[in-house]
Amino acid sequence: MVFLLQLIVLGLLILIGLQIWNAATAGRDSQVGRQTKESLSDGRETPAQVAADTLREFENARTALKNCYPLIFAMLGGYLNSHTISEAESLELAVREMIADWKARHGEVSHELAKVLAENESEEECRALVLAACDADFEREGYRTWLTWLLGQFNDIRKT
Repeated sequence: MVFLLQLIVLGLLILIGLQIWNAATAGRDSQVGRQTKESLSDGRETPAQVAADTLREFENARTALKNCYPLIFAMLGGYLNSHTISEAESLELAVREMIADWKARHGEVSHELAKVLAENESEEECRALVLAACDADFEREGYRTWLTWLLGQFNDIRKT
């Protein structure tokens, strides 16, 4: 959810920059209302259209990630959403509950977590994946570090 909001803000900032650039190159005598009418009549996209396109691109990327890592999305999305975190009273307790409930599938989860870490080497990629899957914020720990820790938790289950 946070990633989606950040994506929208980024799109809006780009649009603002483009509007400033357009205003500077088109002459300072034109008014915002006239620019809006011109942008609609000459086929350029409105800010809402750009935002809608950005959201559509995000949803397509999220669907592709979900198809690559279905267990991770099911696990993180099911336990680390705003509602469940609120019910558990903290993110840490929600994570503990998630691990306990997914113990029976520890082998599958470990395999998919290892795949996630192998295929997504940067912090930015891991952050995008986690934020697309759930509402949890691991900025302080680092998303890649947290996923590595989570893999360790499921690997420890295997050993016992």
